[in-house]
Amino acid sequence: MAGYEDRFDASTYVDDESVHLFRADRYGQDDEDEVWMAESVWHRIRLIAAAYSLHLLPVLDGSTDPVFLNSLQTATLVDELFFINAVVDDELISAQVRSIDRLALGRSHGASKDPIAIEFP
Repeated sequence: MAGYEDRFDASTYVDDESVHLFRADRYGQDDEDEVWMAESVWHRIRLIAAAYSLHLLPVLDGSTDPVFLNSLQTATLVDELFFINAVVDDELISAQVRSIDRLALGRSHGASKDPIAIEFP
């Protein structure tokens, strides 16, 4: 592990562009309604998902427009993240899984039919 410890330190990614996940079905936004994640950590999660032949995360590889996830896709996102969290010992991933789970479980205001949106840098 010598020489790779920085991969588990959030400060390593402080200058990364961010992926922004937010509740699209709420009126107004506050800190409880969004998650900001270093793009490098997002790609780590996405590539692990691809290695395990998961379905949703691997295709969320970036877009110029926000991607809106319906209720079924949001549930799939949470399931795939929990799977990855269970097979990988990575606190950066664990922290993001907890944040996204909290985000996904939030109550809808009915502002959109799609609960979660993702904006890529």
